[in-house]
Formats: sequence, structure tokens, C-alpha cells
Amino acid sequence: MRIQHNIMAMNAYRNYTNNTSALSKNLEKLSSGYKINRAGDDAAGLAISEKMRAQITGLETAQKNAKDGISLVQTAEGALTEVHDMLNRMVELADQSANGTYDVETDRANLQKEVEQLKSEIDRIADSANFNGIKLLDGSMDAGSVAKTFDATTITGVFGGAPIGTTAAVTGAYKAAFTKSTGTATGGSADIVVSYRDAEGTVQTVTVTMDNLAANASVGQFVNALAGNDTLSGLFDIKASGTNGITFTAKEGGAASESGKAGQANITGIAINYKDKDGKVPTKAPKFGGVTPTVTGVDSKVKLTGTAKEGDFVMIDGMKYTFASGADGSDGATFSDKASLIAAAAKNGITINADNTVKKGGTALTLQIGDTGDDFNQLKVNIADTHAKALGIADIDISTQAGAKAAVDKIKAAINYVSDVRGTLGATQNRLDHTINNLSVMQENIQDAESTIRDTDVADEMMAYTKNNILIQSAQAMLAQANQVPQGVLQLLQ
Repeated sequence: MRIQHNIMAMNAYRNYTNNTSALSKNLEKLSSGYKINRAGDDAAGLAISEKMRAQITGLETAQKNAKDGISLVQTAEGALTEVHDMLNRMVELADQSANGTYDVETDRANLQKEVEQLKSEIDRIADSANFNGIKLLDGSMDAGSVAKTFDATTITGVFGGAPIGTTAAVTGAYKAAFTKSTGTATGGSADIVVSYRDAEGTVQTVTVTMDNLAANASVGQFVNALAGNDTLSGLFDIKASGTNGITFTAKEGGAASESGKAGQANITGIAINYKDKDGKVPTKAPKFGGVTPTVTGVDSKVKLTGTAKEGDFVMIDGMKYTFASGADGSDGATFSDKASLIAAAAKNGITINADNTVKKGGTALTLQIGDTGDDFNQLKVNIADTHAKALGIADIDISTQAGAKAAVDKIKAAINYVSDVRGTLGATQNRLDHTINNLSVMQENIQDAESTIRDTDVADEMMAYTKNNILIQSAQAMLAQANQVPQGVLQLLQ
């Protein structure tokens, strides 16, 4: 028997402390409702749970965003309901004015007064309708495109497919050694002499005269061309190749010319005359590597007879040129897109096509309807401009019978326009309703998965609590018994 170390008591005490610690954790889990309260409880489970919590929070916020989007769409659609009512009233007024029983100076004038007031109210609604300070109907949210009346059928005299100048179509291998040769002038006209060696080593020259400009040019470099009245008309790149001969590529658009002459081509307002080394208009092309190319015709002028408003554009050899303001429907319309090129194709000439779609100037409102920043979790809301001008009714006048008849069609077109806008808004609202339902289901399922990892199983934890509580009481009793064992030593000492 030993008195220095009571091993039985020490063992009972150790079990007692372990059971007490386990009971403490049982109480913590039961009182908090979580079985993971710190990383030490379950490091992997904690990491997974926190990631799921972030996703759940994102899904919850996305639902709120979608609901805000529905509110925005409903606000816009509600305003357009009133616009529709006013347009229907305008149709009624126009139909009345178109009737021959109304007097021009009095009756129709009074009808026109109401039309003007309705147009003003439509404009006021377009300017004032907003959601949380965001304008809805003024066009600032319109980032789409619209079809315009300007199309390919309204363009006449379009270059006729005639290539520029004297060109060579060489089928065999050919290399030409070109020397830089420049011509300068301070006014009037300038001669640009291009020298090259053909495959036989013979020096060939072509002289290009550019009228009514000041120019500095070199082969393969830009020509800064100034047209009459000192206005910048264009930048040209002179190129010479075995395939296309000498061609001119415009680096910046200028004004369209109104006429063309024999032996002359017009590139956006610059008259370029072609002469051979004897100063004559060429009737034959120089030989390139033993191949005699065909002398091609002269391009005709560009004449745009359609309505080309600011923001419209035409396509020249696949490149877009946008009309600047002040160039509407003019023979001298200016192509202002400096980043594009006009290719003077040696074989096929220049072809112009009009694109009848114009990009709007607004910016779509973006709704965040998902838990990530991916594009598919964003919804762009476009709301078209609903000012009277955008509806096409700004200039309607029913003060005459003819004007009233014309106004009916315009107003009905405006009604269709507003109907299309409202239809788009309705489709957006329905989509957002489904988005909210889907987000709600996702949130529910992920929350259930996260709960399985993180939440306390109360029944299981109560079983552990009861067990640990009994073990603590048992350990306490055994510790008391173990402490009585050394008392037997005293009896041996008596």
C-alpha cells in the first residue's frame, strides 16, 4: 500500500475532468444550436460551411435585387400605360380632324391645341419617370439599336464598281524595287511621281496629279491632303504591289465629290489625275513582270439620296463610316469615322452599302441576379426613349384635313412602339419572377446542406449530454472512494 501516490484517485480524477469537458461542449452545442463553434470543432466542415454561407447570402441579396428590378419595371410600365391612353386620345382627335365636317380655322385648330398638350405631357412623363432617381423613359437606359429608313436602295451613283486608276492583276511571281519619290506643292496641284523597276530591270514611272490641294507624299507613307478652302479632306496611303499595282487607301474620310472626269478618280473629294511619263492620260498599263494588265475605268461620285441622320452609318468595303451632324441626306456628306479605311480595290472597285440599324446612345441598367459576378448572373434592362420625337409624333399637325390623315398612321405607329416597349418590360418582369423562384429554391437547398454540416443534432447531443452527466457523477463517487483507500495505512500503524 502506498500513501505518496494514490493512483486510483488520480485515475478517477482524470476521468472526471474529461467527462466535465465533454459535458461543457455538450452544453455549448445545445445552447448555441451549432455543433461547429470554432475551427477546432471541425476544420473541414467549417471551411465548407462558410463557403456555403457566402453563397446563401449572395442568393438572398440577388432575390432582393430581382424584386427591386420588378419594382423598377413596374414603375416604367405604369407610366407607359398613361402614354398609351394619351396616344389613343390623339388617334381619336386625328380621326375627328380628318372628318370633312370640321372647320379649319376653329375646330381643327382647337383639336391641334389638345394634341400639343398631350405631346407635352408625353415628353414630361419621359423626362420625369424615375425609380430611385434613375430616369426610366428618357432614353438613358436604351442601349439597343433601331432600324432607320436609310438603306441601300436610297444610294445612287455608287462608284459603279469601277476600280481606281491603272492597275495590274499579275498571276506570276513578281517583285518590284521601288524608290521613294516625293512631290510637293504649296497650292493648286501637286504631282506625285512613283518610280519602280519592273521584272526586266527597267525603270517605270507613273505620275499622279492631285488637284486643289497641298501635299507631301512618298511611296508607302501617308499623303496629307488639303482640299480647297483649307479644310482637311483626307489622309491617303499610296501603295504599290505586284498584285494591285498602285492603289490609294484613304486613312480619313473627306467630302464626297460631285463629279468625275476622264482619266481622273475621286476619293472623297480629292481629284487624282493619272498620267504616264509623257504627261498623257494612259491608255495602256505599264508591264509588270511581262504581264500587261487592264486599264480600268474611273469611279463615279458618291451621292446619298436617302435620309442619313447623325449616328447613321454606311459600309464601305466592310468598314463603317458614321455620319456627323449637318450631313443629313447631302451629296457632300462627310464620313467622320477616322478609324476606318476606304479600300480602293484594284480589281473590284469600291462598293457602298447602307446599314439601316443605328446604335442607341444610352446605357442599359444592369441587375445583379445571381451570387457571382459572371455575365450570366446579370440582366441588362433596356427601356426605349419615349419622348414624342422618339415616338415619331413630335411634328404631327391635325390643323388640316391632310395633316390629320397623315397623323393617324404616325400615332398608330407610336402606339405600336409603346406596345413593344411595354411588352419588353412585361417579359422582363416575368423573367424576374422566375428568377426569384429559382433563387429561392437554390437558397433553400444550399441552406439545408449547410445546416447538416453546421447545426446541432439536438437528440444526438442530448444523448451525449446525459451520458457525460452520469459519468461525471460516477467519477465523483469513485474519486471519493479512492481517497478513502490510503486510510487503511493507519490501521497497519496501530
